[in-house]
Amino acid sequence: MTDAQTIASRFIEAVNARDFEMLARLVDEDVAFDSLTGQRTVGVEPLRAWIMSYLRHFDETFSDVVLMHDGFGQHVAADTTVHGTYRETMAGFPEASGQIYSIPSVFVFEIEDGAITRLSHYRNIRLFERELAAG
Repeated sequence: MTDAQTIASRFIEAVNARDFEMLARLVDEDVAFDSLTGQRTVGVEPLRAWIMSYLRHFDETFSDVVLMHDGFGQHVAADTTVHGTYRETMAGFPEASGQIYSIPSVFVFEIEDGAITRLSHYRNIRLFERELAAG
């Protein structure tokens, strides 16, 4: 596993463990985060606040992690399965009623000088919405 892959793996582990102190140590102070809802945040504190807010609505963990990296060691993709429970209604999504879901999810990390400088989170939003609507 490359250093970049190790950093990406630790980030996912920190999210799963709700270890926001570790998460903050893994990212650059000016980290850019593009969320699956289309929002961009810049900075470690806005990232932490966004993730904490998101996890209040969607209690998620990530498993089946497959890491891939580019030849330069700066970009890592993490193909995962997200397992979650929709606990609290989030604007733009169906009403929450404890829906349980398990769908594919992807993170793309850009890493420079041992820190995550950019993070993007993707999933098939239509599939996600269908899972939530199905209850």
